[in-house]
Amino acid sequence: MMTKIETDALNAVIGIHREMKKANGPDWERRRYEIAKEVFSKSWADSVLPDEKMAEKAVAAADALVAELKRRPEP
Repeated sequence: MMTKIETDALNAVIGIHREMKKANGPDWERRRYEIAKEVFSKSWADSVLPDEKMAEKAVAAADALVAELKRRPEP
């Protein structure tokens, strides 16, 4: 059986590991922004839709791509 100090130390190490893993993982909000910006800028010149609709479509496309990327295992 582990002592309280050992249990606290183990929990601290586990917490540090989680934070390090999160810090090294993808910044999904940043990726979402970059994807939406790219989709909007590529589609804007050829679109007959109002800018607001194009923005909605760009964000929807970014959300779909980010969702797909999140489902795939990291290499």
